[in-house]
Amino acid sequence: MSFERGLHSAIACKTVKRRTIEFKACKFKAWSALPLFCLIGTFGMMHNAVANESLQIVDARVPAVDKAGGDLPLTMTIKNEADSADALLRVRCPVANFSERHIVDRGEGAPAMRSISNIPVPAKATLELKRDGYHVMLLQLRQALAPGESFKCAIVFQKAGTIETEVQVQK
Repeated sequence: MSFERGLHSAIACKTVKRRTIEFKACKFKAWSALPLFCLIGTFGMMHNAVANESLQIVDARVPAVDKAGGDLPLTMTIKNEADSADALLRVRCPVANFSERHIVDRGEGAPAMRSISNIPVPAKATLELKRDGYHVMLLQLRQALAPGESFKCAIVFQKAGTIETEVQVQK
């Protein structure tokens, strides 16, 4: 059976005429559409895996803090070996209630942190997130963090998807 024939047998269509309007009504046959959805899902996961391999996060770290409730900068190095640029959209960490992406604005007067919607990651480049440039702020810490501890964060990128990374607590 050809692919087109198999696809047509998975979708049952008939032409319906109501007054002066003619349209096509279609229904999926669940048993034959399942392999198609599995195939699409597999290619989607493979694309995400390839994107994750070309983007790496190294040296993710936060400073130690002795009480909960404060805010901390999360710094890291992002290596993008892909041919296209990406963007850091979101960070989820179990030790903080929220996170924000920031840039330090050096306009008139003293430098000030400014919240931004995403952090651009250039193609074929290494981007270092640091306190005086692009960085992520972990807001409303849920616990104290001692030097030597570590925890995992999920970092979400526009093209590479979600990447889990280990974050080290430093002195």
